Amino acid sequence: MADLKDGKTTGHQWDEDEGFPLQEYNNPLPRWWLYTFYATIIWAVIYWILYPAWPMVDGFTKGMWNWSMYKELQQDLDDVAAKQKPFNDRLGKMSLKEIASDNALLQFAVSGGKAMFGDYCAPCHGGGGVGVKAGGFPTLADDDWLFGGDLETIQETISNGRNGQMPAHLKSAGGAFSDAQVDDLTQYVLSLSGKSKDAVAVARGDTLFHGEAACNSCHGDKGDGSLKGTLAGGPLPPVGAPNLTDAIWLYGGDLQTVRESIAKGRVGQMPAWGTGTTNRKLTPLQIKQLTLYVHSLGGGK
Repeated sequence: MADLKDGKTTGHQWDEDEGFPLQEYNNPLPRWWLYTFYATIIWAVIYWILYPAWPMVDGFTKGMWNWSMYKELQQDLDDVAAKQKPFNDRLGKMSLKEIASDNALLQFAVSGGKAMFGDYCAPCHGGGGVGVKAGGFPTLADDDWLFGGDLETIQETISNGRNGQMPAHLKSAGGAFSDAQVDDLTQYVLSLSGKSKDAVAVARGDTLFHGEAACNSCHGDKGDGSLKGTLAGGPLPPVGAPNLTDAIWLYGGDLQTVRESIAKGRVGQMPAWGTGTTNRKLTPLQIKQLTLYVHSLGGGK
């Protein structure tokens, strides 16, 4: 360190007996630094007086201006709600088809539905309704529907939810069929979309599908699902049985996954979001907006 020959000391001195006395120089802080420091103290005191600052037992100091970001946020929300009110009032009074025919109102509804979809639906159905095959959550952006893709049916699905159950067929999983029979059924199901080359197994699976296993009672005589298919010429009950002929799979269409579906079954549940259910979550207005958004994804009927 450099010696400060002309510097003033504080007057303290140590280790005089050792011949090397230690002294402490008085080296004050720069004036500009001190003035800046004092200014920050003054600024802090003014801030404490004007704005919310100190936590208290039952709240906090409000400040002379009585301002808070919560109030500012609430004011912004109130402003948005006031601007949306004329549109929301019309949405509440009009039917889905009437809204769909009003381009400006439809755009407003779809925009709101998109925001809500991200909050409530995307965790299962994926962003933009692309589906999550690993969890058995269907794609909403195509025209392959389990219960129907018209506006009224989509609204019903969102409001009341859906329950779908594919029973297990393998004996060890609670069903009534052997491993060999499940293999035959698997080959037949794969053949419906042109993915099986074992004609003998397909023939045996065909007999089971339309006979003892009674798969056609849900999937239809042609395997084209409860929405499109028929049983002995008549309509099928709306059980949400998927179309097995279009190569669009809810859980996967490879041999192993199809066999697992037949052997162990599948259970799917779409929660009810309507205000008249035990899972009260969304208002009728919100459900309308979600319905119109889902319908707009590309597969709406």
